[in-house]
Amino acid sequence: MTRARSGGSRFGAILKWVGIAGTLLTFGGAVYELMHAQGELRERGRIVDEQFTAGRAQEMAGDFPAAWESFAQAATVAQTDGFFAKLLGGLGERRQKIRTAQEDLAMEWVRESHAPEGHTFSEVTDKLVNTLVVGADTSSGARKADLLAHLGWAYFLKRRSGDMGVQPEKLYQQAVAADAANPYANAFWGHWLLWNHGSMAEADKHFAAALSTSRARGEVRHFQLAALKNAGSDADGAWVSVVNDMRKAGEPLDSATLGDIYGRYYFALNDDSQLKRLFAAVPPAEHLELQRMLLASGHDDHQLTLNAVMALTYEAAGQPDQALAAWRAVKTELGGADSRLAPRADAAIKRLAKSHD
Repeated sequence: MTRARSGGSRFGAILKWVGIAGTLLTFGGAVYELMHAQGELRERGRIVDEQFTAGRAQEMAGDFPAAWESFAQAATVAQTDGFFAKLLGGLGERRQKIRTAQEDLAMEWVRESHAPEGHTFSEVTDKLVNTLVVGADTSSGARKADLLAHLGWAYFLKRRSGDMGVQPEKLYQQAVAADAANPYANAFWGHWLLWNHGSMAEADKHFAAALSTSRARGEVRHFQLAALKNAGSDADGAWVSVVNDMRKAGEPLDSATLGDIYGRYYFALNDDSQLKRLFAAVPPAEHLELQRMLLASGHDDHQLTLNAVMALTYEAAGQPDQALAAWRAVKTELGGADSRLAPRADAAIKRLAKSHD
């Protein structure tokens, strides 16, 4: 009996130690898995950070397709977290940062989108729409409005590719409902109205709302000038008025806009009705400031035309002495060259000199 009890006690002890050993092995395995997960998480985090940094650099360089691919790779690596990775905190914050970067890139890309010959806007917008939709659904306030506005612009570009079933204006309405003064929603809406030959007054209200905040002012001006330019010659006065407002506010005017201003003066030089429309939109004295700005831009081949336009503008501004000096500068620059400006300059000099005497 004593031997039986002794044998049972030894067997129980063995089982106890086996249980302890099993527990230790399980614990050791868990520690190993935890350490392995920690190392894997660090490596995944490194890859995510590298891809994210590359995407940012590519976006800044304007290489949007490459940036899109880099962010997509970062998102894929950051996406899956196992039990131990979640226990360690996972890559949740990085995933949110990547989603935000993808949304920002989608908005910038759709604003800068072009369709070279043989391609359509849909080739770009189709890959961006889902990101904009999901971002808008999970956002609120100004961020939601930004994403909805750009979704509307993407649909506008799809319409230009032939998909007439999409309705950009509905997205602009939703965006303004989320953020009444949203610069993108109002600028795109104003552009949409003029694109469809709508009311200039209504479009002006949206552009004014877009400019009521200091955010994205450069982008608003870009779309405002583009909308007015697309509206044709009837909107030339409004276009020049916006450019003059930008000059007075010290806002930058790019080389393309400066070239467009010169083009309007070039054609107005031989079109009195066009010149009158420009003077009706902006006072002649302020046109002189625009013209001086163009002269200072360094295009020597523009000087003759600008001096002639300035002569006409000086006279319209009630400054005959300056008009006379400008016409004489035109005559000097012409020298003996055969030009249709020569008889105009001669007649103006004769007339202004006589009135001066």
